Amino acid sequence: MGSIIAKIRALFSRHMELVIVGLENSGKTTFVNYLSGGSPGKTAPTIGINVKTLRKGNLIMKVWDLGGQIQYRREWIRYAKGTNVIIFVVDSSERELIFSARKELHMMLEDQDLGGIPLLVLANKIDISQHLSEPEIIKGLNLDYISDNPWLVISASAMKGTNIERVVDWLIKKSKK
Repeated sequence: MGSIIAKIRALFSRHMELVIVGLENSGKTTFVNYLSGGSPGKTAPTIGINVKTLRKGNLIMKVWDLGGQIQYRREWIRYAKGTNVIIFVVDSSERELIFSARKELHMMLEDQDLGGIPLLVLANKIDISQHLSEPEIIKGLNLDYISDNPWLVISASAMKGTNIERVVDWLIKKSKK
């Protein structure tokens, strides 16, 4: 009986691939862990890539969690091609890193094959005092100059789970298009 229900559910499921990128220690893997299991779990720096398949309601997501160290950043474009969503995670508590994040984001989005892919900027670590606000993230990343990719900023805390449901709602909405 269980396999019949699973097959029926699969008929009505939507599938989405998304890539999660950002500078090292921005909280990408913590976000994926919270998204998949409802807690941040234990993490270590991602060496290369982690891939997970997650289910949220009728949405099945294949998540590509890419390392943020300098040697892995040139791979971001390759894995972002063909995905439905790019999630760019920023450590909003590290003001001095916003300019490096902007450089990497804009360098990635210069690739014409990524045009039109929705971009979600996850301003992570809002549980830490003195974090950047959403307008400061928009200005610091020069998001107003990104015209080929529809974008949205969501402030969140992957460690505490703050606004993760808002991210899921946005992903579900994007999967219907």
